[in-house]
Amino acid sequence: MKFTSVRRTQRAAQRPRRAPRRVPALTRPRLVAAATELFAEHGLHAVTSAQIARRAGLATGTFYLYFADKLELFRAIVFEALGELRARQDAAGARHASGSREELAARTEEFLDFAEEKRALMRVLFARSAEAAGIADEIVGVIAPAIERRYQGLQTAGAMAHDVHAAVAAQMRAAALVRIAAWWTEDPARAPRADVARTLLSLDPGARAPLPNP
Repeated sequence: MKFTSVRRTQRAAQRPRRAPRRVPALTRPRLVAAATELFAEHGLHAVTSAQIARRAGLATGTFYLYFADKLELFRAIVFEALGELRARQDAAGARHASGSREELAARTEEFLDFAEEKRALMRVLFARSAEAAGIADEIVGVIAPAIERRYQGLQTAGAMAHDVHAAVAAQMRAAALVRIAAWWTEDPARAPRADVARTLLSLDPGARAPLPNP
C-alpha cells in the first residue's frame, strides 16, 4: 500500500462520524406520540413545545418544522384520533342492518374498545383540556352529523318518533358522548364497562324502537 493511501485512511478514521440522519417520515409520528403522552399526563397548558421535542428525542427547532405551536399539534392529535374512531365505528356498524339496534350496540362497543385500548389518547381527546383549548364544540360538530343522519333515516323508516328533532337529538347525543368519555376515562372504576355500554345504548333516542319488518 502506498504511503499516501495510508495517510488518507488514517485521516478518514480520525474524522468524527456524522450522526445518522433522522427519517423525516418518522419524525412527525414521534412528536405526536410524545405529545399524546405529555398532554395525557399534564394537560395542554402545563406542557411546552420544548418538552414535547425532548420526550421525542428531537431538538426543539425540529418541532417547529412540523407544527406552528403546541395547540396546532394538540388539534392534530384530536382530529386524527376522531377520524380513526369514526372509521372503526363505521366498520363495526357495517356488519349489521343500517339503523338497527344491533348497529348502534356495535358502534357503542367499538367506542368503548377504542377508549380502553388508547386510554392516554382518550384522555387527550375528551378530557377537560380539550374544552380549555376551545375545541370541545368542534369535537361535537364532528360527531353530531353522522348521528343526525342516522336519526333521520330511522324517522324515514318509521322507527323513531317524528316529534323528536333529529338535529337537536344528535347534538344532545354527541355532547353526552364527549362528557361521558371524559368522565369515564379519567377513572374507569367509576362504572363497569358493561353498565356504561348499556346506559349509552338505552339513552339513545334511536334505540327505543326496533326497525319495522320490511
